[in-house]
Amino acid sequence: MRSALPKLPLLTALLLSTFACPAPAIAAEPRPNILLILADDMGWGDLRCHGNDRLDTPVLDQLKSQSVELDHFYVSPVCSPTRSSLLSGRHHLRLRVINTTNALEVMSGDEVTIAEALKPAGYVTGCFGKWHNGSNHPSTARGQGFDEFFGFSGGFFSNYFDPELEHNGVVAPRKGFITDVIADAALAFIERERTHPFFCYVPFNACHSPMQAPADLFAKYSQRGFAPMEAAVYAMVENLDHNTGRLLAKLDELGLAANTIVIFATDNGPNSRRFNGGMRGGKGSVFEGGMRVPCFIRWPGKLEAGKVISQIAQHVDVLPTLLDFAGVPSPTGRPLDGMSLGPLLRGTAKAWPERMLFDLTGRGGKDGAPMPLYPGTARTPTHRWVHDGKQEYLFDLRNDPGEANNLLTQEPALAAKLAGTYERWFREATAPTGGKVKRFPITLTAGTELLVPSAELRGGARFFGKGWDYDWATGFDSPNAAIVWNLEVPQAATYEAQVLYTAKSTGGFVRVEVGGNTVRGAINAAHEPPEIPRPDLVTRWEVPDKVFRPLGIGRIAIPAGPHEFKVTATTGVEIQTVRLHRIPVAK
Repeated sequence: MRSALPKLPLLTALLLSTFACPAPAIAAEPRPNILLILADDMGWGDLRCHGNDRLDTPVLDQLKSQSVELDHFYVSPVCSPTRSSLLSGRHHLRLRVINTTNALEVMSGDEVTIAEALKPAGYVTGCFGKWHNGSNHPSTARGQGFDEFFGFSGGFFSNYFDPELEHNGVVAPRKGFITDVIADAALAFIERERTHPFFCYVPFNACHSPMQAPADLFAKYSQRGFAPMEAAVYAMVENLDHNTGRLLAKLDELGLAANTIVIFATDNGPNSRRFNGGMRGGKGSVFEGGMRVPCFIRWPGKLEAGKVISQIAQHVDVLPTLLDFAGVPSPTGRPLDGMSLGPLLRGTAKAWPERMLFDLTGRGGKDGAPMPLYPGTARTPTHRWVHDGKQEYLFDLRNDPGEANNLLTQEPALAAKLAGTYERWFREATAPTGGKVKRFPITLTAGTELLVPSAELRGGARFFGKGWDYDWATGFDSPNAAIVWNLEVPQAATYEAQVLYTAKSTGGFVRVEVGGNTVRGAINAAHEPPEIPRPDLVTRWEVPDKVFRPLGIGRIAIPAGPHEFKVTATTGVEIQTVRLHRIPVAK
């Protein structure tokens, strides 16, 4: 729905006078700055102010007291779906963002983000941290309206100390712990752009795995009796709390706090079994604990500090709400799934519509495969209906916030109503793809990296791990084993191809096929690198780090149009990345 625009102050009537010069018109209020902070894998219960009295989060506790709190704010069960819905105001299922990897985390470059909606109104936009909605243009942060991007585009980062992070397309090593480094970049942006209205989006990667944290904070929580997983999580949370304080202090220092909307939220429920207010489920779950997260909104003098709103709200409401507050029109051409929460937040709503919120935990699959209907959920102001893929549930959250008592047999009519409404919503949201899995092709640019986790593996080729970031392809034990990417090539050109590989011996090869053309590179050097030691506090469930060797494959002509880009190799070869560099045409 289109959000309502705030009414501009009425101009004071000017009386005729004997002065020669007319009185100046009263200037409209300046547009507010926006600081949107998003934590990663941090649950509702990862705050002292939410009852976790063994955790120290003084900055966020104070921010809650200064803000309006959306006490029943819901996101998606995992990272990428939440981020795409939050930025676009449209449900991730409609956006075809149904997973966190395998190119199913990619948001179409045609979607209009908050950044793109704000720019015509004079906003300067910056994103600092974890993007996770596409690693190739136009689905990158800069392709989606951000003037500046500092961070990484994938789902997690492999090393949190002295990380190599991207800044506007250039990757370089940075000194320090990653959350501190991200905050430094955001602070520099706020300082530099303080004279313009700005949108500063800070999606921290804390407290996502791998579990690495500052040693002093890890020791602190270990001494409080926490096991390594929880001690690492809480160390990362406290560090994030400290860096949030640095951002808020910068607003105070520059005199910007009064005209800056600050939002803090997280992207899904907790990534381990730990305190979460007694709610059922965590990250990846469609029960309450996987989707209900903190949400604080501060705007001094405009929103009542300490107010708590109990009405249900969702990530898709963020875009229309912020555009409402900024006095900026909502995007046209594509319907929004969210609604402006402005009347609720301002306290001007005389009535509020009864809403039903829907979501699901997406899954992967080959293009053309049916999109799974479950696990899915429907949330009303009073009840939650859940189908977890095996069993159906109905909970009355007024009397059972921990979702312990399944009312399916006691209230079958209500369960059937919610189930039917959910299924109709699912069919409508997936109608453009016929209810099928459908990836966006990778648009080939002058320089493109094709990452193995974004490909389809065929003929026995398989991921070394689970197909998450930094994973590689192995299993080239038959002629049909292949890595395949779908490309969209805007114009015909010749490209230099390079593969990052390991190989147990020499004498093998890697072959690239696209658009009817083939090029093959011989492996003349064996490369079996050791694992790079990392300061993990808990054994990582992601693949280990190792250095892959570049292999020049040669030049290959690629015609314009859609193409399958296929890579095959000999037994014993492992491939992580393909790099394509367009050869300039001689004038």
